[in-house]
Amino acid sequence: GAFGLVGGGSLLLFLTTVGQSLGGPFRRTALLAPHGTADPNGGPNGFQINKTAAYAGITAADTHEDAWRLVVTGRTGTVRLSRAQLLQLPLHSSSLPIACVEGWSTADQWWRGVRLRDLAALVGHDGDPPDVLVESLQRHGAFRRAALRANQVADPRTLLALYVNGEELSPDHGHPARVIVPAAPGVLNTKWVGRLTFGALR
Repeated sequence: GAFGLVGGGSLLLFLTTVGQSLGGPFRRTALLAPHGTADPNGGPNGFQINKTAAYAGITAADTHEDAWRLVVTGRTGTVRLSRAQLLQLPLHSSSLPIACVEGWSTADQWWRGVRLRDLAALVGHDGDPPDVLVESLQRHGAFRRAALRANQVADPRTLLALYVNGEELSPDHGHPARVIVPAAPGVLNTKWVGRLTFGALR
């Protein structure tokens, strides 16, 4: 259920951050450390990352426009959207930082993409959208899945981001699409999104 998913995530979050702060033999449990470094390529994507595409096992084949589809499931069924189809939907912008559980945060970045609540409406959730389970293409490591509450989905600043600072997301920042959520820890801002399941946690 939702409680189990959230509770397990909280425990894992505690263990990974404890590992980082204690050091020594506990250091190996710090699954997210040390990744709070800037994207070495600079430019619009030149801000801190918590894990690289290589670390997450993401390949160019996984995210190529010909192959990648966003699978969105909800009350009325499932739709599969290419990046080109997502770009045909209304695009919105949010200026938001990323605050990582490792203790670092970025300055505000300018994100542009599709509101999660608009994607919920595509699969029958008009009006008040429900919670959503976000799943990454990431193959291994922590936080391949993240649960967002209904109020986070409803927030107009919550986006499935396709661009940052006027440029396509880099692979390390989650190309082809990532979630950006106001005031949520970085681990909930899922990168390399492959699936959104609305109402899964009820």
